[in-house]
Amino acid sequence: MTAIPLSQIQDAGAQMRAEIRAETVNDYAEEMLRGADFPPVILYCDGTTYWLGDGYHRVEAARKIERESIKAEIRQGTARDAILCGVGANATHGLQRTQADKRRAIERLLRDPEWARWSDRKIAEAAKVDHKTVSKIRRELSGEIPTPAKAMLPSGEIPTKSGKPNGSLVDGLLRTISNEALLAECRRRNLTIGAADA
Repeated sequence: MTAIPLSQIQDAGAQMRAEIRAETVNDYAEEMLRGADFPPVILYCDGTTYWLGDGYHRVEAARKIERESIKAEIRQGTARDAILCGVGANATHGLQRTQADKRRAIERLLRDPEWARWSDRKIAEAAKVDHKTVSKIRRELSGEIPTPAKAMLPSGEIPTKSGKPNGSLVDGLLRTISNEALLAECRRRNLTIGAADA
């Protein structure tokens, strides 16, 4: 742990909050002025640059009260290492993550060409979320339409618990997917939607 000048800390894009909360920054700033001892921020150093991985609200609070430096835990690594730290930050400490914060972290990994190849479980482990949530968001981003869990009858209809038909496969799909997912699939397939259908 060491004090690092705030002017040397760079943003790697590791902030996974949907937004920096001004009230939290203000609260932290007031507590810092009263002498509160905060945990060190986490920085990744690639030999020349300090990349912020965890501690955005603390850094903003220190800047607000015009501190010159902040206590930091220095780890060896790159900006990408800082991002991987950020996607799971605050899962067990600090300001509790919102659903929007968790989604932003998952999407950050899924939109990266390298990390998107990871399994849902590996992404979930990095972002400290449930793998089913990752799977759901991956499907949404890809525009994939979910298929019904029930097997289709030879007639193309979906059976009920009694085994009798309950409409066509298309009818079943339309009952199980949201309009947003349907529109995303249409866009993915370059299908046009008429004004009456929109």
